[in-house]
Amino acid sequence: MMEQVLVAPGWEEIPLLLFLLALLLVFFLIIRQNGRDYHEIEAWLAEEGLDQ
Repeated sequence: MMEQVLVAPGWEEIPLLLFLLALLLVFFLIIRQNGRDYHEIEAWLAEEGLDQ
């Protein structure tokens, strides 16, 4: 049984791997956008003088 798990992925696992890759891409894009939004808010607060 363990030998079957360690063999190269078959056709059954390809949709799962594609889903996981898409999920990782979405998480990456969300985290990157949150960072950009944070810097934009910081700049806006500094411009308005509210960054006490």
